[in-house]
Amino acid sequence: MMLQQHPGGSALTTRLIDCCAFSPNAIVVDVGCGSGETVEYLCERRGLDACGVDSAENRLAEGRKRAPHLALLQGNGERLPFPDASLDGVIAECSLSVMANPEKAIKEFHRILRSGGTLGITDVYVRLQEETLTCYLPETGVDLLAIVRENGFRIRVFEDQSRCLREFVASYIMRYGEAEALQQCFPCCRMQSGQEKRKIGYFLLAAEK
Repeated sequence: MMLQQHPGGSALTTRLIDCCAFSPNAIVVDVGCGSGETVEYLCERRGLDACGVDSAENRLAEGRKRAPHLALLQGNGERLPFPDASLDGVIAECSLSVMANPEKAIKEFHRILRSGGTLGITDVYVRLQEETLTCYLPETGVDLLAIVRENGFRIRVFEDQSRCLREFVASYIMRYGEAEALQQCFPCCRMQSGQEKRKIGYFLLAAEK
């Protein structure tokens, strides 16, 4: 059994793209695309004009070898190689929380999106049951929902998908017998200790510029 590339796997990717509701042939970039599985899905199953950006050249090389027709570019989320207002969509699956500066990345996403464009994110967050309108990225102190709104986005969908994270971690332990290496293989799934560990969850967000 192949381990999913991120919590929720293809099912959560499908849910994210459904929430984003991109028009046919929309131009979309997957930021933190890895070897491009989602880019391939967007092009071949959703009819989108999709490309991917990732900082790891070895992962991009894997994708180019598997599917040479994919547009996979090396870069990072804080400085994307696209003109202002040139894209219809940006997605980031389990990648925003491991960027050096998530706030700068959100500003960059806003810059490259056209008016009416859509941002879609799935990632880990710290769940604060008493504060349902916050979404803190672990170890950063960044309230993602506040940053998204402050940068001119209107949040259309926000869902707790923590079940996907629990299932992902359980699958990893069943296959490899321990969880310590999980954060090296999948940095977005960092497991904290103590009380904070119990609050780590997973979310889905879709927002419009």
